[in-house]
Amino acid sequence: MINVAFVGNPNVGKTALINQISHASLKMGNWPGVTIEKKEVFFKVEDEDVKLIDLPGIYNLSISTAEERVSRDFLLDEKVDVIINVLDSTSLEKNIYLTALLKELDIPVVMALNFEDEFKRIGYELDVEKFEKQLGVPVVFTSGRSGAGVDKLMEKAVELYKKNSSDKKIQHRLPFEKEIEDNIKSLKDKLENDKSYEKVLKKYPVEWLAIKILEDDSNVEARVKSEFGVSLSSMGESEKRNIENRYGIEPQDALARERYGIVRGIISMNLKRGTGDKFALTDKIDKILLNKFFGGIAFLAIIYAVFVIVFDGSSPFIDWIDGFFSDFVIKYVGHAIEGVPDWLSSFILDGILAGVGSVLTFVPLMFFIYFFMAILEESGYMARVAFILNKMMTKVGLSGKAFIPMLIGFGCTVPAIYSTRTLEDEKTRRLTGVIATFMSCGARLPVYSLLAAAFFSKHAAIVVVSIYVFGVFMALLVAFVLKRFKYFKGNNTELLIELPPYRLPGAKAVWHNMKSRTFSYIKKATTIVLGILLIIWFFQYFPNKGDAQNSYIGQAAKVVQPVFKPTGFGDRWEPVASIVPSIIAKETVVGFLGQILLSQGDDEKKEYNFMSDLKDQVVGLGGAAVDSIKSLGHIATFKISTLEMKSQEELDQDAGGNIIPAIRSLWNDKYGQLRAYSFMLYVLLVVPCAVAMGALKQEFGWKLLVFQVSMLLILPYVVSTLFFNIARLFI
Repeated sequence: MINVAFVGNPNVGKTALINQISHASLKMGNWPGVTIEKKEVFFKVEDEDVKLIDLPGIYNLSISTAEERVSRDFLLDEKVDVIINVLDSTSLEKNIYLTALLKELDIPVVMALNFEDEFKRIGYELDVEKFEKQLGVPVVFTSGRSGAGVDKLMEKAVELYKKNSSDKKIQHRLPFEKEIEDNIKSLKDKLENDKSYEKVLKKYPVEWLAIKILEDDSNVEARVKSEFGVSLSSMGESEKRNIENRYGIEPQDALARERYGIVRGIISMNLKRGTGDKFALTDKIDKILLNKFFGGIAFLAIIYAVFVIVFDGSSPFIDWIDGFFSDFVIKYVGHAIEGVPDWLSSFILDGILAGVGSVLTFVPLMFFIYFFMAILEESGYMARVAFILNKMMTKVGLSGKAFIPMLIGFGCTVPAIYSTRTLEDEKTRRLTGVIATFMSCGARLPVYSLLAAAFFSKHAAIVVVSIYVFGVFMALLVAFVLKRFKYFKGNNTELLIELPPYRLPGAKAVWHNMKSRTFSYIKKATTIVLGILLIIWFFQYFPNKGDAQNSYIGQAAKVVQPVFKPTGFGDRWEPVASIVPSIIAKETVVGFLGQILLSQGDDEKKEYNFMSDLKDQVVGLGGAAVDSIKSLGHIATFKISTLEMKSQEELDQDAGGNIIPAIRSLWNDKYGQLRAYSFMLYVLLVVPCAVAMGALKQEFGWKLLVFQVSMLLILPYVVSTLFFNIARLFI
């Protein structure tokens, strides 16, 4: 198999090119030890099996960022047969320095000059034949939008691999001035003649190692010391002095200046610039979108429209999937397994199928959120979001882009966590992922609606809004505290960001982005979510076949109830018991309390007509599509149905009876309102649902998940206790 590494600066269209290839086979994951997304593509070229690895966008091969560390480690430690270096053909001067660094690794390089259509539109011309010869790499013009040049690019990569396999004397790197070359050769001879470095040179190219010694690359010295037990610190002292004396600057600066001079000279000799300006339209748009006054208004309008479409547009499909599982799949599977033991039936229906349904109900939301995230990223607007909000967000240790996940969190925590992928700094991603769980998601709203309607009557809306505001306050407070710890302290103090030109996102690129990320979510979230839900099912079902009061959860709640008494709501075991099922989904609190507090009637006798029910599901899917399209009208009416409080009828339906009087009877002393509000605060801050925890595990690993769960078991208890005991002093 031929291993091909895709390398390039950020915003050069690597993702679009990957998507043109990924119809073959796309595998997504994270790089080991970091939360940077990893993509692998498998395909065939001329009967050769090819594995293409997409490395993170980088400007350099130092290790100043996690992306650079991942890329350099991969290129040094893994078997890479060919590098495809993707450049923005309209900004060669900015991109081509990385090319010079890649060529020094002694790995064959093929150059993909992307955005060919834009290159031609602004009237640029390149003498490709001379450019290839002087640079020493095959060059292919490509377009991620149309797919032009992609097949030729891969053919060139395979051709270069075969040529390099047969001829090991190919010179890959660009030559420096004679003075520098002489010192590189001197150092090379010393390394080759010293037997203590024999094993080192079997892994690392000798000329690359000589260059790194001249540049005082401490990371390379540490790698060699760790892997082979030999030191490079004493090597090259005379060669470094020679270069410093010759150029009057540090050797690493002299080498960098030489590289820039070489590649820019090659560009100036072969590139003819046109009269067009690729930033002309961008500058006009930015005069509005980055304006101090209109920019903020435009940002709020764009984000509001995205919020409405994502949550109201996906809601009908979510409801349809929920109904499809509960009213069709579970119904007929239950009918098919009639006669099996009750525990096995409940395990299959309430455990496995309900768990799968819980994961799949998020699929429409994932599709919608990834659709708009792809558009915002591919169009270039996401970089502007960071620019607009950076000053405000850095005060609490976050970047400007962190606002997007926080906003999405009001609809659902799961896509909020996944949307942290737009953040470049790994530590900032962690911090943003942590505080995203403090945003009050739509699933908590039925709980607020129930308690507010039962205890606060006419002031219910104000009470619910206060819970949302308190969630934001807690998120910013936690961020302010955690940013002081090294694990979360990102590099957000200064904003150095590239604002790419606005580009119309390609439909194929958006589709592949949306599809691959959504299926990655399904594959990885299902395992951990099903595990959590099956554990909860066990404790809810046994030992009395689903009797909530006498289940293990109910019994445990009665035992630990005294511990929760300081919170105010803990004088009753029922709300304490409802906390555990809330891990399935926060809205299950209403149904669980209804199951305990209300007298449950006999189950309605089910009628079975498979074809009729199947037809109803198909019709329901069509209706969901229509309702989704109609939800676009909510933008003009400033209506977000996902965040609307539920009516009493809807709450009763969720609970299975007249729930509000039953809830009101929980606390009928003078502290009743305080107890209810304390319980709302607890629901706001407690551990998120299983799917959200699955997202945290997938994106950040077990360490952060354990930290987050631990914090959200302690923090809500402390906050509810403080609130109740302070507030009661004023009554």
